[in-house]
Amino acid sequence: MNYKLLVDTAVLAGEIMLRSGAETYRVEDTIYRILKTSGFDRCDVFVVSTGIIVTLADSSIDAISQVRRVAERQTDLGNIYYANDISRKLCSGEIDLETANEKLSELTKTVRYPVWLAYLCLIIAAPGFAILLGANFIECFLAMWNGIFIMVSNIMSKRLKINRFVTNMMICAVMAISTTGIVNLFHLNAEMELIIAGAIMPLLPGVALTNGIRDTLQGDYVSGAARLVEAFVTAASLAVGIGAGLALAKVLLGGIV
Repeated sequence: MNYKLLVDTAVLAGEIMLRSGAETYRVEDTIYRILKTSGFDRCDVFVVSTGIIVTLADSSIDAISQVRRVAERQTDLGNIYYANDISRKLCSGEIDLETANEKLSELTKTVRYPVWLAYLCLIIAAPGFAILLGANFIECFLAMWNGIFIMVSNIMSKRLKINRFVTNMMICAVMAISTTGIVNLFHLNAEMELIIAGAIMPLLPGVALTNGIRDTLQGDYVSGAARLVEAFVTAASLAVGIGAGLALAKVLLGGIV
């Protein structure tokens, strides 16, 4: 068996899962199971939310260690499923090591959904959440425009490489000011709370919060705490942005908010 390729394959599977938003304990378990196909007793795996450390050692070979930095993370349940499926087939002997490595490499290059579709879903999600909160037609329409603004802001922030937390804060501030101004200046029969709440729903860190709790319950306190802090900071940036926007709108509109 090519043990170097085995370690590369295990780390690649873990990187795909971690980058796609999988829980830390799930990533560790997947890597460990792949490494155990070597038959060695010494298979050490350490995973945090931003990196992977793996060591495969035995008296018959020189120890093989690898460190992989994972800087960017997003939510992609499809990638998690396919990486898990490939690892299971490898561990059960349905596919060989070379095939598993090739499939995982192909998975990193696969674009499952076009970018325009993701942004379209964001635009649709804003009025959709507003409807769930009890919004009327005007409130849903304004929530949709806020969704368009969020989409444009995300595109610009990625091109300018602006920090995600700063981007969220600025988006919420501008959104609160514009929504307040439109509702008050045109005397619309609309509740600003429903408009703003519907628009920011897609920005809420639900996955990070859930993964943080699950990692903590599994005993991965470092990763769990990191994800919980990430969720808290994200939620705080949204709250600060909205609060600052409403306060500034009150000053600009002469206290009629």
